Amino acid sequence: MKGNQKKGKQHDANQTKLDSFFNAKRKRTHDKEQGKQDDEEQEEPLFLKPPTQPFFTPSPDTSNERPLAKQAKQTRLEKEPQASQIRAQPEPEPESQPQPQLPATVIAPVAPVAQVKTDPPPPLTTDVLQFDPQSYPLLSSGETRAPYQFLTEAFTAVASTTSRLVIRDVLCNMLRVLICQSPDDVLPAVWLCSNALAGAYEGVELGIGPLVLTKAITSITGTTPQKLRKLYNDHGDWGDVAFAVKQSVRTIIEPKPLRISTVFDTLHAIAAAKGKGAVETKAGLVKRLLLSAKGEQVRYVIRTCVAHLRIGAVRNSILVALARAFVLTSPPSASPPLADALVRRPTDTTTQINAKLKHSESLMKECYAQCPNWNSIVPWLLETGDVSRIFERCGLRVGVPLRPMLGQITRAIGNVFARLEGRDFSCEFKYDGQRAQIHVDAQGRVKIYSRHLEDMTDKYPDIARLLPSVRSETIESFILDAEIVAIGKDGTILPFQTLSNRGRKNVTVETISIDVCVLAFDIMYLNGESLLQLPFRERRQHLRNDFKVIPHRFDFVTSIDAAGDPAKQDDVHAFFKQSMSKGCEGMMVKVLDDVPANGNGRILSTYEPDKRVESWLKVKKDYLEGVGDSLDLVPIGAWYGNGRKVGWYSPILLACYNAEDDTLESVCKCMSGFTDTFYKELKNFYSLENGRILSKPRHDYVTDYQPDVWFDATSVWEIRGADITISPVHKGAVGRVDPDRGLSLRFPRFIRVREDKPIEEATSSEQLAELFMNQSAHKDTTEEYDE
Repeated sequence: MKGNQKKGKQHDANQTKLDSFFNAKRKRTHDKEQGKQDDEEQEEPLFLKPPTQPFFTPSPDTSNERPLAKQAKQTRLEKEPQASQIRAQPEPEPESQPQPQLPATVIAPVAPVAQVKTDPPPPLTTDVLQFDPQSYPLLSSGETRAPYQFLTEAFTAVASTTSRLVIRDVLCNMLRVLICQSPDDVLPAVWLCSNALAGAYEGVELGIGPLVLTKAITSITGTTPQKLRKLYNDHGDWGDVAFAVKQSVRTIIEPKPLRISTVFDTLHAIAAAKGKGAVETKAGLVKRLLLSAKGEQVRYVIRTCVAHLRIGAVRNSILVALARAFVLTSPPSASPPLADALVRRPTDTTTQINAKLKHSESLMKECYAQCPNWNSIVPWLLETGDVSRIFERCGLRVGVPLRPMLGQITRAIGNVFARLEGRDFSCEFKYDGQRAQIHVDAQGRVKIYSRHLEDMTDKYPDIARLLPSVRSETIESFILDAEIVAIGKDGTILPFQTLSNRGRKNVTVETISIDVCVLAFDIMYLNGESLLQLPFRERRQHLRNDFKVIPHRFDFVTSIDAAGDPAKQDDVHAFFKQSMSKGCEGMMVKVLDDVPANGNGRILSTYEPDKRVESWLKVKKDYLEGVGDSLDLVPIGAWYGNGRKVGWYSPILLACYNAEDDTLESVCKCMSGFTDTFYKELKNFYSLENGRILSKPRHDYVTDYQPDVWFDATSVWEIRGADITISPVHKGAVGRVDPDRGLSLRFPRFIRVREDKPIEEATSSEQLAELFMNQSAHKDTTEEYDE
């Protein structure tokens, strides 16, 4: 009863406010009709107007899209409500009031008010050499920090095109505006464009899932969780869901405009929320962002929260844009440029400017590969304004993992000799373990990083305790490249599955049940100096001279030296067979010296971070038996099984990732390699209850198949098969090998779930096409070897 009385009183109070508002409005209308002047200050409306249009709304550029990419994008545009569809119509002009006639003696001529026309700001898609960042209207009067709306419009412009050139121009021009008008916002903007808040090794994670998003969105919009789930099934994107439900929400009090720094700082606060009550804290912070966000800002704020911007701007585009921005625009507080600085000068010709841009891009990529942390790079560039000085502070150092060097695929041992004719090289066992980058500083502090630069020191406390003791007395600090393998009591190397059963969190030396051994194969840093530019032979000599073997705990990879001489093929074949008998995946072939006495000198033997180069060749048993490499594919759908597999999902529709269009293209249907236990786990993993079953395909799925159920793209699987063929139905790498048909994997077999890989690191369309071309080029050689 009391509750009803309370509700009744609240209703009466609200009704009284509404009556007062409308009575006052009727009185003003009556006075206006009677020609009376309203001397009172105009009353603030009860409901605020919807946000005005942004000062830049790009139109989609589809001139460079392939047909299927254009079709996928059109599907998305048809499904997604656009900002232009929800903007309010302009208010009607107020009725003109009759002006009283004054006597002629008091009439004075009134000069007409000149209508000042302001030119619209230059679009961010303008060519970088023609764009003027100083003239761009970024900051309002009295403002010192950039609005998030500016970054949102850059995201919208990037998302509306697949042209790499346009994407880089937009990002470059956006950064240039910030550099000259709001330099403190350059670093937050770069992080937000990168879909991250910190380096991968720093472990900063937002931890925002469906529960947090549902709490935040429902508290603002009143939408039920069931409705949100349906919208997510329809859109497949939490940003689209939030945009769809918030467009009808109006607030009485105008929120403060979002700033780039506000979004960035709030996201850090979300990441810092831990322990009891963390869900409520995170939901409250997301709610605060949503309340301040308007229009398209809502879409990109939420996409940032789930670390999936979906704008097609990959890391390489950001690196290029940042390098160009600092060549073309100098920060206000930068020191005067040196004579040979990489900056645009008034006397530079277009050819000279383009040469500087190209050089700066190369330096930026090289630097980021060695020091992948914007917190180090951007402040130094703002201080110096010169990309050519970037290595003075941002080079290789202990505690910051560099991006590892990778090997190229080769499908036949005979092809090794064809590529490396006249070169000396080393053959090494390729162990079935976990790649590790090991850092030890002068104080003996140890850090162990994964192939993807994640800190896994806590997973291997036994290794961390051991490593300081493996260096010689003259060694203070070092960075090693190594493989961690599970090992038996007798020194036998155990399969990767055994290693994967080792604990990952809260591991102590006392609780370890699976022993491991570190097998080092390269060294990149020693006693404060980078060894990246040394030939592999010299780096290997440092490794063997300055570190000592501890049996079954620390050792060097098994290897032999060979030469690109056909007479040596028998030795290499024998070594490869030996690696197979020891349970290895195959072997690595590495060039030893930069300049050979005779033969091909183009292939260098230096350590090249973040590159897949010909000086490292990867030869695995699978390459010689079937497809050139295992593929990392994404499950996007399935059919219901028959016979013994009734009640399970089989086969599974798998797709590769098209980084250019941000789409998933079907490659194969897999029904081999699964255990009954895995089938049961799969049914639980993909279910309606957890939202991983969709009512229809996501807009970014590209396939001609119609499976019984659609999966949300949340997982990556390692798959192997016989070979890659051109397919009339699958769409993998469509347009890259054949203009209308895609590529498919024949006889696919499931190997394992790649829990270490996000969707964006699945096999790309470009890699799939490259594998097909390599397979075709070396098919005869492979068949000869197999026989």
